[in-house]
Amino acid sequence: MFENKIFLKQLSVLSAILGLILGVITIIPFICNFSFFVIMILAAPVMFVYMKKLNMLGYLDPKQGAIYGAIVGFISFIGFSVSFVPLATIIGLLYKGSFYLGVSLLFRSGIFVTIMMVLFVAILSALMNAFSGLVTMYVYSQIEPKPEEAEVQTDINIDG
Repeated sequence: MFENKIFLKQLSVLSAILGLILGVITIIPFICNFSFFVIMILAAPVMFVYMKKLNMLGYLDPKQGAIYGAIVGFISFIGFSVSFVPLATIIGLLYKGSFYLGVSLLFRSGIFVTIMMVLFVAILSALMNAFSGLVTMYVYSQIEPKPEEAEVQTDINIDG
């Protein structure tokens, strides 16, 4: 299943970069809901479409799309948390009436509680992105032919 370790490394690095970027973007008040929706549900389809455009991703069946989607969801949310939690904690500590006061209170309750919350939400993100990755690869499997089907060409010759 995981024959291509280079592909997994590329997928992991690109997912972490996507998570870091969305973690910084989520600090902006007007975009925060949309970027959190993207990281929780649309990270795998965004990553798959991006990798298809760059020809880094070959044919995947829906099962592989679900597995790789879960990997993308988990890693991207961990990257998201690495950038978002410290920034939100700093903003919450500086501005007591801000929206990010809850994140700073969570951080104050202990590092173990914060890590457990991040891991639980990362698992939830992995589940949601597994489903959206499955749907994305199902749509791609309907649009483009399988590699075996592309190589076989049938010539119909009717002599009459």
